[in-house]
Formats: sequence, structure tokens, C-alpha cells
Amino acid sequence: MKITTWNVNSVNARIEHLIKFIKQDQSDIYIIQELKCTNENFPSKEIENLKYNCYVNGQKAWNGVAIISKKSINITNNNIPNYKDENARFIETELKLKNIKGKVKLINIYLPNGNPIETEKFDYKINWMKKFNSYIENLINNNTPVIIGGDFNVIPNDEDVYSPENFKNDACAHPLTRKYFRNLLNLGFTDTVKYFVDGNSNWTFWGYRGGNWQKGNGLRIDHFLTTPELTDLIKEVKINRDPRGWEKASDHTPVTLEFVN
Repeated sequence: MKITTWNVNSVNARIEHLIKFIKQDQSDIYIIQELKCTNENFPSKEIENLKYNCYVNGQKAWNGVAIISKKSINITNNNIPNYKDENARFIETELKLKNIKGKVKLINIYLPNGNPIETEKFDYKINWMKKFNSYIENLINNNTPVIIGGDFNVIPNDEDVYSPENFKNDACAHPLTRKYFRNLLNLGFTDTVKYFVDGNSNWTFWGYRGGNWQKGNGLRIDHFLTTPELTDLIKEVKINRDPRGWEKASDHTPVTLEFVN
């Protein structure tokens, strides 16, 4: 079982890249973020031609998340339960994995960016994280195996960014952001990219300005978190850097989580 997360930064602008990568990669499931389109405008036919099923929680102009799966799945939630959110940032399904008793929750998130700090955008980000953590805590208390993937817009530590000084006033590295991310991890999750990808520059995002990609000035903000029974089954976690170097690329690159057969 291979699951890949990718913030595509407009699925219609990047559809050729997405198709190219799917053909090369052949993950069982793709969880994608920042669709920037409604459900009706999602390029379902192009993806279905690759023998995948599309499950979309879209939104006009901004946001939007989707799950693309070889097998048919059921979507269990399009929002954090008990939280009224007008933005399309959450989609959830259930999977059956070999060697795991019961169903596994797979949750795809596009967590709010929160910039600039000291604005309602940052307040929204922190409130979203609190509501999300509360929901996940309930799942953990019910002994539910959980995979959370997506664009978290969280730089967990200073070592997860090329220049911490440049991000000291950024919402992604704010002490409160890091606090609620730690609270989530402390429910029993493993930050899989951190622990399964060698090296200190395991970036997943390189901004467009200032030649950041060419200079190697990246951040780690796209994450996969797994509960212990799932962590034990991980075969490999891979950051697929090639798509970031393609012409007119997304500023994020795909990350793949693979479980043993």
C-alpha cells in the first residue's frame, strides 16, 4: 500500500504534472490539497482515464482537498466533526490494511496558513488546530488506527527550515503553532518524514521567490503522521523531489508513505 500526499497548488493548472506523476509512481492512493476549484471543475475524467476514482471536497478560488484512489472508497467526513468550517480543508475515509485489525482512518488536511500573525487568519489557524486535535484525540481514545497526511503549514522545529531567522514572525513557525502540533504528536503519532527520511534538509516546499528551489532553500511543512500499529508497518517514506523541478511546478513536492505488503 502506497499513499502519496501533494499540495498541487491548483489541480487544473497542474493536471499534466499530476497525470505524469501518477503514471510514474502508481501509488494506491493520492491525497491532494489546494485544488483551487469546485467539485464540478475538478478534472475527474483525466484522472479516471488512469483507472483511479476521485473524491473531491472543492471550493471556488481557494482551498480544496481530494482523495484519488485505485479502489472505491467511502468518504466518512468532509469537515472536522462538530466544527463548522466554511473552507474545504478536510476529507476523511476508512481503509483496510493487511495486519491491522479494524478500519484505518485516513485523513487528508490542508491546515490554514495563518499569516499574517496577530490577525484573524492566525486566530482561525489556531482554532482549527484545537478542533482538529480534539477530534483526533477522540479517535485515539477509541483505539482507532489513524494516518494523517497533507499540507500542515507547520514547520515543527528550527531544523525543518533552511533559515529559522527568516521565519521567526511566520505563522508556520509560531510557538503556538508548534505547541499544537506537538500536542497532536503527543497523542501517540510518529512524524514519519522526520524519522524515516535521512538528512537534515528533508524539505517538501520551496517558495517561488528568490530562486529558493535553485538555492535549496526549503521548508518541511507536508507531513504524514501515523499511530504506532501503522508506524510498525512502514516500509519507506520518500520525498519525490523531481516534480518540483518541472516547468511551472507546484511549490510543494509529493511525499509517499509505503507500508509492507
